[in-house]
Amino acid sequence: MKKIAVPSLSRQKGSCHQKLFGTSLQEMQQEGLTKCGIPTVVWDIVEYLSWHGLEQEGLFRVNGNLKTVEQLRLKYEGGDQVDLAAEADVSAAASLLKLFLRELPDRVIPSALYPKFIQLYQASQKCGLETSDLRDLLRQMPETHYCLLKYLCHFLKRVADHHTENKMTVSNLATVFGPNCFCVPPGFEGMKQQEICNKIMIHMLENYSPLFEWEHQKKEGGCKESPKIILVKEASCKTSPPILLKSLETEKPKPKPRTKIVKSKPERASLTPLMLQPRLSDGIPCVSIHLTDSLCPKEMELADEISFLSSAAFFTRVALTPGAADVLR
Repeated sequence: MKKIAVPSLSRQKGSCHQKLFGTSLQEMQQEGLTKCGIPTVVWDIVEYLSWHGLEQEGLFRVNGNLKTVEQLRLKYEGGDQVDLAAEADVSAAASLLKLFLRELPDRVIPSALYPKFIQLYQASQKCGLETSDLRDLLRQMPETHYCLLKYLCHFLKRVADHHTENKMTVSNLATVFGPNCFCVPPGFEGMKQQEICNKIMIHMLENYSPLFEWEHQKKEGGCKESPKIILVKEASCKTSPPILLKSLETEKPKPKPRTKIVKSKPERASLTPLMLQPRLSDGIPCVSIHLTDSLCPKEMELADEISFLSSAAFFTRVALTPGAADVLR
């Protein structure tokens, strides 16, 4: 009976092992360890902190548990699925992000361009750092480094927007991420250059839109489609008036109540002198024929009064009543 050799579990895990921390951004992209051009570990941490950590006080300033951070690192490098919401906390996830950036073989700001950043700041001390000059320098970065820096600055800007709750202003964030994004030489000279790098980091966070969103203004191909949508809306609006006109044509016979209201006013006004002048001719009450049915009882009462005033009984009563002549006047 033949025995089948089964590799040990440790060897199986080693075969799936992918070095993630300490690997260059270009290699991670080639090995499929990125999502939308961003390293997967960075993407996961930023998504988690965006939901759970923006308002936590001391974000990125308070270090997480070293054991938890190391366990998360091993899981990512082992290719396992990591659920940060269940397996980590905000401080541990923030520390894992700083560890990843710090262990990049070439920092987010490439070492080849590092001297140019220092020279640009030193040359602009009198007039201040020009955003356009810094933008031109950022465009010289490799695409993988530029995408990561842009993604990181966009997230840190959101963190700074919640500085009232998390106490992490732009200056505090630059102090934390300046050393993790720039590769500063050791020694006293490196300490002075680190201050410059932190100030450049502040400028990038405060001027994110003019520095990183310039390509949207240049690439106007997508923006040109919006006027076409507006034209389609205008064309659809132009077809609607005929429908409205047809509905208006069918409703033309409706304004009958207005004629009744207009005619009733002068007729009611003509009734008031009829009640005050008993000796008017018999033909005047005939105007009541044009009134509505609701006025018929009043017309009959008015006719009775007129007939009574013209009768002999009325004049005999006037003759018998003292002061009746004054009333007739």
